[in-house]
Amino acid sequence: MSELSFAELGLDPAVLEAVSAIGYETPTPIQAQCIPALLAGKHLLGVAQTGTGKTAAFALPLLSRIDASVTEPQILVLAPTRELAIQVAEAFTSYAAKFRNFHVLPIYGGQDFYPQIKGLRRGAQVIVGTPGRMLDHLRKGTLRLGNLKALVLDEADEMLRMGFIDDVEAILAKTPENCQRALFSATMPPQIKKVAQTYLRDAVEVKIESETRTVERIAQFVLPVYAERKLDALTRILEVEPIEGAIIFVRTKAETTLLAEKLSARGHAVAPLNGDLNQRQREQTVEDLKRGKKDIIVATDVAARGLDVPRITHVINYDVPYDTEAYIHRIGRTGRAGREGKAILLVTPRERSWLRTLERATNSPMGAYELPSPVELKKMREEQFETQLLGFAEDKKLAKSMALLDEIAERNEMDIAMVAGALACWMEAMQPGSLPLEQPEALPVVSSTPPPRRDRKGGRPGEFRKGPPKGGYKGRGGPGGAGARGKPPGKGGKPAGKRPPRQSDAKR
Repeated sequence: MSELSFAELGLDPAVLEAVSAIGYETPTPIQAQCIPALLAGKHLLGVAQTGTGKTAAFALPLLSRIDASVTEPQILVLAPTRELAIQVAEAFTSYAAKFRNFHVLPIYGGQDFYPQIKGLRRGAQVIVGTPGRMLDHLRKGTLRLGNLKALVLDEADEMLRMGFIDDVEAILAKTPENCQRALFSATMPPQIKKVAQTYLRDAVEVKIESETRTVERIAQFVLPVYAERKLDALTRILEVEPIEGAIIFVRTKAETTLLAEKLSARGHAVAPLNGDLNQRQREQTVEDLKRGKKDIIVATDVAARGLDVPRITHVINYDVPYDTEAYIHRIGRTGRAGREGKAILLVTPRERSWLRTLERATNSPMGAYELPSPVELKKMREEQFETQLLGFAEDKKLAKSMALLDEIAERNEMDIAMVAGALACWMEAMQPGSLPLEQPEALPVVSSTPPPRRDRKGGRPGEFRKGPPKGGYKGRGGPGGAGARGKPPGKGGKPAGKRPPRQSDAKR
């Protein structure tokens, strides 16, 4: 079915014309299955990962069924974050480009109510927003759903995780009985199932199987590194990779700012993206990335949810994510809609056992990422410096610069090469590291192989220990037990109990 063209799916001619203008050729699997069901007016339950094209899967058929001459809300889309709401609103605007007097209105928290109320009074056929702000407008009476034809819950499991499920159910309860409903989710936890059973009776189920999680267009790599050398490793990755645009993921909002400042000091065009920024700042950051004013965004998982920027060629996981779904969403920021991407994971020794889980989740093994050797890196820096230097050979000011240096050399009875060398040293003093004078330090090598699993007596699977914890191990017989508080066993102290020391004890 995925071999069908958009023209064969029965879309409205105006929508089809916009799709053709955008450059879409054939529908993705989820689009091929969802579009006919939604065009038929059926409820739909879709299970699919990010990056599969599900926005078009619901936007194209729902736009084909509305009355564009009616300016009241006919399609309502709930999204978990402001960024995703904006992204979906932009997609609807593109797909409805051939409609006249058509308006799409995004409404979300963090923005003043007045422009949103003004937009609702002016009239909009499609409303896209976050559950909290959408519910606020319903309670105020500024949003009316009397003519609503369809409601979409996008990223439903993320709304559950963020605590919006009660707001979502309150909104669903206010929609007309004959309203068509569609729910999309990457996973199907019990509470989401309950919502589907209550509000999407007799729904068509579309499930894109695990092969969509193989992320074939994304080359995945892992670089084991000690925690204290992560910044050094990241700096070298940014130096050697042909990055057009990149997102670096960290766990905390504070780390986005801290890491962005460190990278900025190293000459990168970078900005943080987190929930502490006001909406205007967040929108400006994304816009700067799209326009090339910034090349790197340091973000948290939630802040980057729904972000789709064609320039993003690389995703770098500076911190390992808390769960597999977060990892899949992260790397899904690149390699979208047929584009290729590269994902690099920095992993510390204590986190290596997590690699197996991530590889199972993506159905794709990670290759070992290899940084160039110090000798190779120095040679590369020399070549880059030479290329930059020769780039000024045709500069209009070259003749004047040469004349000035000749005068200095003659006045001080110096060789012109010595003057050039002094000029280079001055440049190095003004901007340390601008000249490839020193050979880079080699980063410590960390094995990428996870440690062997231990049995119960030897510790938890994947457990790492550098030594006994402060105060020693509690309990009898182990290191830090009776012998640790007095003299060590073998030097006057006696192991607690009469059993011989275990082999696992000796390894600790």
